[in-house]
Amino acid sequence: MSHYALLGKYQFHNATDDIRGSAVYGTGDEKLGKIKDVIFDHLTGDVAYVVVDTGGWLTTKEFVVSAELLHPSSEHEGDFACDMTKKQIETLPPYNEKDLDSHDKWTDYETATARSGRRVR
Repeated sequence: MSHYALLGKYQFHNATDDIRGSAVYGTGDEKLGKIKDVIFDHLTGDVAYVVVDTGGWLTTKEFVVSAELLHPSSEHEGDFACDMTKKQIETLPPYNEKDLDSHDKWTDYETATARSGRRVR
C-alpha cells in the first residue's frame, strides 16, 4: 500500500484552509486548471501533490504537480502558480488515482514523470 492518500470528501472546519477549487496558473499567466484534490503523505501529514483538473484541454483531464512547485499567484488572489506550460504538462504521464493504492505503481508513476523531463516531486 502506498503511503499517499487523497483528501477526497474530507471537509475542513474552516473553508479558508481548503485549497481545492483554487485555480492554477502556469508560465505567462496561462490558466492550467483547478485543484481537484490534494495528495498527502501519511507519514508526515504534509501535502505532497495537488491534482489539477484541466477542464478538458488535456486529453486525460487531470495531472499532478508537486506541492513544492506551487506558490501563491501574484496576479490572482487565492489562487496558485507554477513554472509549467501546457506543452510541458502534455508530456507528463497520465494520472490514475488508483495508482495511489500501490506503492510500486506510484513509484512507477514518479519515475515515468521524471523521464518525461518534468519532475512532479
